[in-house]
Amino acid sequence: MAAFGAKYPRFAPNKTVTPEGVVTYDAPVTIGALNKADLTVTMASGKVYGDNELQESIDEFVSGTLAMETSDMEDEGAGKIYGATVLEKLCTYNTGDTPPEGGLGYYKTLVRGGKKIFKTVFYPRAKAAIGNDTAATKADSITFSTVATNWTIMADKTGNWRLTEEHNTEEAAKAWLDTQMGVASDA
Repeated sequence: MAAFGAKYPRFAPNKTVTPEGVVTYDAPVTIGALNKADLTVTMASGKVYGDNELQESIDEFVSGTLAMETSDMEDEGAGKIYGATVLEKLCTYNTGDTPPEGGLGYYKTLVRGGKKIFKTVFYPRAKAAIGNDTAATKADSITFSTVATNWTIMADKTGNWRLTEEHNTEEAAKAWLDTQMGVASDA
């Protein structure tokens, strides 16, 4: 299996969360054109030794971080993702902004046995933090910059922190991801 593409980064803020952890989402927003998404997982580990050998070893998910880069992010999306205030054309970032939790996903293109497969990745509980921003003057060559967003990935009340599913078409991958975010499927 070889991966060579990633597309359709979407975020849907939580609308409601029941005491049992059942989530409904607000309408999803497309974050921008996806450049990359790098997941780092933090695990809690424990080992116990006895009689001079390892008796038990446990590794459990604690949290994850997803460093995402997109080629652009419109202000309306930034408002929904970072909790910034958007009024008409002005987007205001404030120290009191509280980014909402929500569902985050995208899909990646794989090749397995010469056939394209579209693997969706959905994180049911994610929270964004704005990444670093750079700007450079125009010179004799053009250097593009990207929008960095750092996501904290958490487990939901059932313990689920990541869902993946493989599809034969991009349309099916998009539909599955949208369904996870509460968007009704046309099928």
